Amino acid sequence: MVPVAAVAIAMAFAFVPESRDPAVPPLDLPGLAVSVGLLGLLTWTIIEAPEAGWTGGQTLVGFGATLLLLTLFLRLERAAQHPMLDITLFRDRRFSAAAAAVTISYFALFGFIIFLITQFFQFVRDYSALGTGTRILPVAASIAIFAIVGGLLAPRIGVKVVVAVRMALLGCSFLWISTMEVDADYATTIVGQMILMGTGLGLISTPATESIMQVLPPSRAGVGSAVNDATRELGGTLGVAVVGSLFSSLYGARLVELLDGRLPGDQLRAAQDSVGITDALGAQATGVTVAMQDAFMSGLGTACLMIGLLCLAGAAFSLAALPGNNFVPPLERQTPIDGSNVIPN
Repeated sequence: MVPVAAVAIAMAFAFVPESRDPAVPPLDLPGLAVSVGLLGLLTWTIIEAPEAGWTGGQTLVGFGATLLLLTLFLRLERAAQHPMLDITLFRDRRFSAAAAAVTISYFALFGFIIFLITQFFQFVRDYSALGTGTRILPVAASIAIFAIVGGLLAPRIGVKVVVAVRMALLGCSFLWISTMEVDADYATTIVGQMILMGTGLGLISTPATESIMQVLPPSRAGVGSAVNDATRELGGTLGVAVVGSLFSSLYGARLVELLDGRLPGDQLRAAQDSVGITDALGAQATGVTVAMQDAFMSGLGTACLMIGLLCLAGAAFSLAALPGNNFVPPLERQTPIDGSNVIPN
């Protein structure tokens, strides 16, 4: 990645216009501390929920404390003279809907690609790490192509249509994946699913980012960029935590149903915690591999169904919240004296 990063740095210096806040505010330390505690506790609670129980005392206390920290964070940011996150920005429908779309997108992408599909290819289908990476390339290629297409379409048909269609495509791809069988053909089934997913993910990138940046004057571009990046990181973190925890709960419960009494207790508990351990045990005990595949596909199907429905809900929210044709290429914007954005007719 070093040569790629070097080229990106050089191109940024050469082509990206400068923008600077003339009055850089001091760092909001209370907001920073509470936000770190909030997100850390939420992520930890979700990850530990399969072991502690979703309705167990530890989980309920964790979620309750997270809610209290969220309330405290919102109050701190409202009262702060220079808040870390200007929550008033979310009153703008373009900003809030676009941020939600980006969050859902990365929730789906990280939860599926980082956690589920890599294990499916390596443990269920027995592909190597390199073979797994190669087979995920259709998603990357589709994202790259349709990120450009999304930027070209948005000025012509509007951000609302592009974002809503993109969320619907993403949702449909996960609903399709939720029906996948363990022996699904890669070329005729899995490639199609990945292209549909990549199309949906790619279409959102430029329009959603542009919707977030349009709300702010050029002097506050850094704020918009920071929120855009934060929504991606938040969505990705929660995607791995939520999807991973849901899958682990379903996978472990199904594995116990299939292998209870057929494996020693310590081995069964280890198998519940790791698909890789179950795969290794399959070489030693008859029927373990088939049970692992059954349990994995059960968890995969339910997790993808949840992601798909979430994306469809995001599509409906985008249609309701986003205004019509509000996309304006950056060079066409005008910034009046009061710092607000004016979108030319």
